[in-house]
Amino acid sequence: MARSLRRHFAAGRLSAEELEERLQCAYAARSRAELARLTVDLPSDRRVRRLLWMHRVQRRTLRYHAAAYVSANGTLVGIWALTGEHGFWPAGVLAPWTVMLAWHAVGSVAVRRALRAAGEAGPRRARLP
Repeated sequence: MARSLRRHFAAGRLSAEELEERLQCAYAARSRAELARLTVDLPSDRRVRRLLWMHRVQRRTLRYHAAAYVSANGTLVGIWALTGEHGFWPAGVLAPWTVMLAWHAVGSVAVRRALRAAGEAGPRRARLP
């Protein structure tokens, strides 16, 4: 709840005084209903939370995807180079995998753009939570 209130403050929907007051109420709340009353007049941030989750997943899986791409294709190219084969047979694996990695990277960019459109990403190189 506190993170959500801080996001609304950063977006300019709450003043500093309102933020402090609502944070005090949030920390003193004893039920979910009391917490829900603190944000009833603010827009829902479910979409932003979902985008943030997608961004974290995309970054992590893209890192693994790229590492697997480099290690597997590097091994295949190394084997090709050591065997002295004339035809570049690793292209059969390298080409489709390159397309899939590029597709994954474009998906990551799309999620980042959606976050920027939602006003959550901040500056271009900012680290997202």
